[in-house]
Amino acid sequence: MSPAVTRALGVLVAWALTVAVARADDWPLFGHDPARSGVAGGQTLSAANVARLHERWRVALGDVADSAPIVVRDRLYQTAKNGTTYAIDAVRGRIVWRFATHGPNLTTSSPAFDASTNTLYVPGVDGFIHRLDPASGVELRGRGFPAQITTAPETEKDASPLNLANGYLYAQTSGYFGDATPYVGHVVAIRLSDGSRHVFNVLCSERHALIAPQSCNAQRAGMWSRSGVVVDPDPSAGGRIYVATGNGPFDPSAGHYGDSILALSSDAGRLVASYTPSNAAELEMSDLDVGSSSPALVPRQADSATPLLAVQGGKDGTLRLLDRNRLGRELQRIELGDELFSAPATWNDRHGSTWIFIGLGDGVHAYRVTTRNGSTRLASAWHVALSAGREGTSPVVADAVVFVAINGALVALDAQTGQRLWIGRGIGPIHWESPAVANGAVYCSDENGELTAYAL
Repeated sequence: MSPAVTRALGVLVAWALTVAVARADDWPLFGHDPARSGVAGGQTLSAANVARLHERWRVALGDVADSAPIVVRDRLYQTAKNGTTYAIDAVRGRIVWRFATHGPNLTTSSPAFDASTNTLYVPGVDGFIHRLDPASGVELRGRGFPAQITTAPETEKDASPLNLANGYLYAQTSGYFGDATPYVGHVVAIRLSDGSRHVFNVLCSERHALIAPQSCNAQRAGMWSRSGVVVDPDPSAGGRIYVATGNGPFDPSAGHYGDSILALSSDAGRLVASYTPSNAAELEMSDLDVGSSSPALVPRQADSATPLLAVQGGKDGTLRLLDRNRLGRELQRIELGDELFSAPATWNDRHGSTWIFIGLGDGVHAYRVTTRNGSTRLASAWHVALSAGREGTSPVVADAVVFVAINGALVALDAQTGQRLWIGRGIGPIHWESPAVANGAVYCSDENGELTAYAL
């Protein structure tokens, strides 16, 4: 072997080793982590330097990516609606490889990166999740992959981002726009060690396998929230996962859980607890899905009589504070005045106070978690009016800076005051697209089918 070839192989091996472990500055999942906190791990960007952000590059994808990218070291990975996943050089904005799937409809899901095995999992429009080599985009078959998550991709949609935790890959399904049946919302947990699959159908829940949706005597209850499956990070929870369902019948005696919040065991094999609003039948009749967002998990509140909390909003414009230890217990209700479609971000400041940031059509709303005499509530802190479209977008946080995408721009706000710190113009219209923050840069796709990077 010539010295030049040896050197080239050495460079390739060194690069492969650098991507094998995700760094704290990376963004390997939607919302950064399995709890979907929306909080970046690094501290490269801050209120002191965010005004220096400028456009680094813009790349045209082959289709609109109505989702969010993930970032692992010097690569971005994003899946477009047509089922094609792109690997993009984070420094140059160059498409490195494409992996295409083919099917009858579309996806708004996002990939997930497993640092422990240097493996990329990507959604498709064919009803399967695919396992890829992140360096080359080559599909890695075997051990249960590609893994089927629906028998009816024509009517059951892989809408929400994939998640990874507890040794499982998690996906959930919904219907497409217009609610054309047959479809039944369900959670699929795929054990990564052997590819074995556990399924929890939120209708006909006594059946623990992928079902032909028309074979269930109830329909809908799709799960299509931006956060998808959310994993409880508290050690006492044992890896419990949470999902929120949309319009469908609620009849626990028949195994039907429409318009509900469900806590499942880590393998999705068992229902642990649930919450259903008392007006669930009315919500179903009015197309006001509880599950238009997933539960936002509040970090443990040490001084509270209810230390583990969740915040849940829906299309009914109501924000609910729930006790995770007694999920059926509603502690507070706030009328938002608008439907919630985005993923909230939960952040602890340097003083230990917890903040919740919510993106609505009229901008970003911030709430502080307050406790007095053991009673915990959400208190409105600030609201910044922004032209965020009808459905709003999901905010994310990096070192006390809130980033949010709006039609035509990315905006940075001071997390504690809402003061505008920076605006980066140039992106196109926004639907469910939201930013990812990693390694001193901010990335966001748009409805023009482009992906834009801003860096210091």
